[in-house]
Amino acid sequence: MAGFSKHGTPIWLEEPVGAKLGSMSKWLILLTMLCTGAPLLAAPAWTWVDANGQQHYSDRPVPGAQRIDLPDAQGFSRNTPARTRTQPVEAPQIQATQAYRVFNVISPSQQETLWNIGGNLNVQVNLTPSLQTGHRFDAYLDGQLITLNAAGPQFTIPDVVRGLHTLQVLVVDANGSEVLRSLAVTFMVQQTSVQNPNNPNRPGG
Repeated sequence: MAGFSKHGTPIWLEEPVGAKLGSMSKWLILLTMLCTGAPLLAAPAWTWVDANGQQHYSDRPVPGAQRIDLPDAQGFSRNTPARTRTQPVEAPQIQATQAYRVFNVISPSQQETLWNIGGNLNVQVNLTPSLQTGHRFDAYLDGQLITLNAAGPQFTIPDVVRGLHTLQVLVVDANGSEVLRSLAVTFMVQQTSVQNPNNPNRPGG
C-alpha cells in the first residue's frame, strides 16, 4: 500500500505536478504510438494500483509496481492492390495497299473490229503495279457486271455475240468491293457470212 505523509495525504499525491504530468505524457505518447501503429521497440513498463484503486502506468520502476513487457508494435500498412503491368495493346497491322498507277485495256483496243471470235472475247490489261494479293479482275460488258475472279492480266469473257460492245475491267478486293476501274473501250464483233460473195468459204465459190 502507498504511504501517507505527515499531513495524512497519500505520498503519490504530493509528487511534483511536473513529474506527474511528465510521466503521464510519456505514457500517453506510448499509448498513442500503439494505437496509431507507429513502429516501437519492445520496452518494459510498470503498473501499480494506488490506495484508491486507481491503476497507474510508468516507463520507470516505482516501489511496489509490476513490470510489464510491451510487445513490438506492428506497423500498419494499407492493403494497396498490386499493380499489374499491362502489356501495350498492339494495333492490328494492316498491310497498306499500294496505289495502282496504270490501268488500261490493251486488247481489244479502242474502236477495234474483231472477226470470227467464236463468242469468246480475249481480254488483256496493263496494270502497274501488278495485281496485289487478294485482288481480282471482273468486268462490265455493255453495262452488265461479269464476275470473272481472274487473277492474271489475260482472261476470256464468254458468250460475246456479234455487234458493237463496250468493255470496262475492274479491280476488286477480297470482299468484292471495287478498287479501280479502267476506261471504257468500244469494239465491234463481226462474223463472216457464208452468203457474202467475197467469202472464199461460200458454197459453190
